[in-house]
Amino acid sequence: MQITQDTRVSDLLNAHPEAVEVLAEFHSHFARLRNRVLRKIMAPRVTVAQAARMAEVDVGAMLTVLRRATGQAPPPFCAGGMPLQTSAPAAPSSARPPFLDQFNGDRLVIVDVREDIRRGHEPFAKIMTSAKSLQPGQALLLRNVFEPVPLYQVLEKRGLVHWTECRGPEDWWIYFFSAPTGEPPGEGAAPPAQERAAKGGELLVDARGLEPPEPMQRILEALAKLPAGTTLRARTDRRPQLLYPKLEERGYRYETREIDDDGYETRIWR
Repeated sequence: MQITQDTRVSDLLNAHPEAVEVLAEFHSHFARLRNRVLRKIMAPRVTVAQAARMAEVDVGAMLTVLRRATGQAPPPFCAGGMPLQTSAPAAPSSARPPFLDQFNGDRLVIVDVREDIRRGHEPFAKIMTSAKSLQPGQALLLRNVFEPVPLYQVLEKRGLVHWTECRGPEDWWIYFFSAPTGEPPGEGAAPPAQERAAKGGELLVDARGLEPPEPMQRILEALAKLPAGTTLRARTDRRPQLLYPKLEERGYRYETREIDDDGYETRIWR
């Protein structure tokens, strides 16, 4: 496996388990990946480029070290001596925007997942449920043990922008709030398990952010009233392994693909 900036850390460690020690040298946070339970939570959603940002190092430098440690040629260099496809280290957080003061009391939804991470529990569904339940004028404050870089893109698709602050070791505060009026909302900003018409005779069921077995129940309910000739597209946080036998029993065909860091999408048809 050729290691690139788009390689997921989970794939990297599956192919090269020894690379966990290389990552741990870049930032103490990555030492947590030695724990296989925490590895299942953290590694699948993070790319090498995102890991470099979290460690505040150049992705070209991280790629060079990882490739050499795993017996691969370092990334190509341009004429100026800098690695190709590099990214600058993350800039320190700017001063806290004054408008965040408006989010207090019932207007601020606080989700603290630090203990979930330490106990080896997957907090993604918990975060997404809170994000989807935000009312107009509310903001989400996420407290985490590290900067959740992959989550930024996921919530941007739902029209939420962020401001991040590190207040101490393993104490990151991330505010998520609606983009200013005039900016297009991200796709999927609808309530959990919303059903809506899609192009080309398809029905979309977004069941992300729900706890099992509710996603499977919602999908099967939608299938029961699916018009003839219509394809169902179901979005879930995890690959719906338990759903597949139910579909086969009912005579449906299906295919599942991963949609970036935003879960999985399963197409279902007769």
